[in-house]
Amino acid sequence: MFSIQKFFNPRNHVWLGVLICCILFQPGGSGAQDTDVDQVDLEQGRIWVDEQTGIILPVDTEFVNEDGETITLGSLIDKPTILLPIYFYCPNSCSTNLANLASAMNRMKMSAGKDYRAIALSFNDKDTPKDARDSKQNYAKLLYDGFPLDQWSFLTGEKENIDKVLKAIGYTYKPLEDGTFIHPSALISVAEDGMVIKYVYGNFIPGDVEMALSEAESGIPALSVKRLLNFCFNYDPDKNKPFFQTVKIVVLLVFSGLVFFFFVKFIRRKDADDTGSGKPSNG
Repeated sequence: MFSIQKFFNPRNHVWLGVLICCILFQPGGSGAQDTDVDQVDLEQGRIWVDEQTGIILPVDTEFVNEDGETITLGSLIDKPTILLPIYFYCPNSCSTNLANLASAMNRMKMSAGKDYRAIALSFNDKDTPKDARDSKQNYAKLLYDGFPLDQWSFLTGEKENIDKVLKAIGYTYKPLEDGTFIHPSALISVAEDGMVIKYVYGNFIPGDVEMALSEAESGIPALSVKRLLNFCFNYDPDKNKPFFQTVKIVVLLVFSGLVFFFFVKFIRRKDADDTGSGKPSNG
């Protein structure tokens, strides 16, 4: 049975806000996009991540770590794990991504080795174990004293194995003629059984990374905020106009009804307070 008290539980406020934003602030017809979140034109420099939460990584794929040792991906994923696709001589975002991840790991309450581990996976098959080792040494300088460096692996590998993992997580990159790559900035949290749990985008804020790891610990796939917003805003408004107009009207009516409900409740409470505080009459 519907309950006003349950409906206004604080846990529901975020999702109510997102719903209202999605409906009331949808883009107009003139700004319609030709594609959805999973269909982006690479030739225009627009890259996407097609989130694959719930899938199991190909844990038997082999890579080479910074020490030149051949290992399987699964041998590293023995606890909640951060997987960050990068390449080691990236002049732009990769350096920022690695630095941001180091900063996040410095500031998280969770402990590397005890609660999680991290993997930086190069998608440039020309990167070597020496490149991985040099990169690790650079970013290790940003970590707090005592950080267990064996819990942050820097991996290189053959193109076949690289692409197998990146295809599994829905991560797309594009090599350019100058040897650089167009690629997204995203990391993935992985459960200890190799299941992809959550994607984190942007600057890798410590709270976001830690939440993704906590969800990996629970083993329950979660929807990223960016994915939710893309779901809300990436559609063809002309094609879906009748549906969204109907939903908009319903939302406005519900919202107006709730405002009226609380207004009446406030007036009644105010009248009751005024009556209760009145002085007794003489006589």
